[in-house]
Amino acid sequence: MILAIKKYISRLPEKIWFRAMLFSLAAIAAATAAEWIGPLIPYESDMELASGSVGDILTILASSMLAVIAFSVSIMVSAYGSATSTATPRTIALMLADDRSQNALSTFLGTFLFSIVGIIGLSAGYYDDRGRIILFFATIAVIVLITGTLINWIQQLSTFGRMNDLIERVERATAKALRWHGQHPFLNAQPPVDIPSEAVAVRCDIASGVVTSIDLELLDETAEKHGLTVYLAIHPGKLIYPARPLLYLSGKAATECDPQPFRDAILIEHDRSFDQDPRFGLVVLSEIASRALSPAVNDPGTAISVLESGLRCFEVFAQACADPEDPRYSRVHGPEIEIADFFTDFFTKIARDGAGMVEVHQRIQLCLLALAQSWPDIFAVPAAEASRNALARAIEVIVHQPDIKDLKARSQKVVDSRKN
Repeated sequence: MILAIKKYISRLPEKIWFRAMLFSLAAIAAATAAEWIGPLIPYESDMELASGSVGDILTILASSMLAVIAFSVSIMVSAYGSATSTATPRTIALMLADDRSQNALSTFLGTFLFSIVGIIGLSAGYYDDRGRIILFFATIAVIVLITGTLINWIQQLSTFGRMNDLIERVERATAKALRWHGQHPFLNAQPPVDIPSEAVAVRCDIASGVVTSIDLELLDETAEKHGLTVYLAIHPGKLIYPARPLLYLSGKAATECDPQPFRDAILIEHDRSFDQDPRFGLVVLSEIASRALSPAVNDPGTAISVLESGLRCFEVFAQACADPEDPRYSRVHGPEIEIADFFTDFFTKIARDGAGMVEVHQRIQLCLLALAQSWPDIFAVPAAEASRNALARAIEVIVHQPDIKDLKARSQKVVDSRKN
């Protein structure tokens, strides 16, 4: 429960309603504060406002913001639908968490509420002369803010939800997760070791789901408290069911201690997330390429763009692996994610769905060669295996012999890089 609450709080800034609520509260506070800020001004202003001038401006703002909000929401819903149909539904979470769209919608809603509260205050005689002057200047400041937001929002609308935008969003999320995993191998815990035969298995006590987060600090503290050693059997992204062990406990008190605190350190949800799951981003990228390679779309160019994005993600991971941080948790042995799984998640679907497109397979072999030659210690073995698998799929479909010969030569370079 504690981990679920922490996760929920950490995700609040990604929620549209949360940011809109903050903007709205700030706008209401600004509108209502004008009356009690007025007496704090140490001098009398010579400025005179025409009767109803502030009210007219606020009325224009309220009516225009209502139209802008409706238009913005319709654009965002249309972009979400387009992303679902042209890319993959898994990209919607990244679009919902977009800062610029959230700031724009929140600013529009906050301006609308500021205007409404100001109009109500003026109609009720809430403001004196100083209060109206302060409200006037606050309105000018809001107009400047909304102008900048509109310009930024209009610029974003040209790319929001487009294919390149979606690929870039997934690439950033994937690279972030891969970088963290490369810097913190085994989830910042100790390397995996053979699990003692007397270790006690701790299994899931709820329905099946997907591991989205593991609180290593809580696991380490709980193990320290009971004098135990924890051996994690899963990592974020794994499918969990009641019969599958989450972890193993080793120590004198392993059979006596309550396993629930250890279960509470592992958050199980219905859907995977990008946060701690480096494989999920690679899966989503490959899904975008698979959709583009379907007969209904037939867009090998998008698949090639995805391959280049994946190559950059693998490069980020390799660079992070070159300078890993020391393990932080001494009583927890983390899980190991095989590098070959990364290649399977990313390259297999693209090679399968683009089996008949020579340009796609040429780019697959080129990306594999780049990884194998640049970081042979990390990628040479899985790249060679992925290259052979991709070549086998291509040979089954492509009939033009010069194309087959070219792909065989490219694949041989990848395999030879393993021997060098």
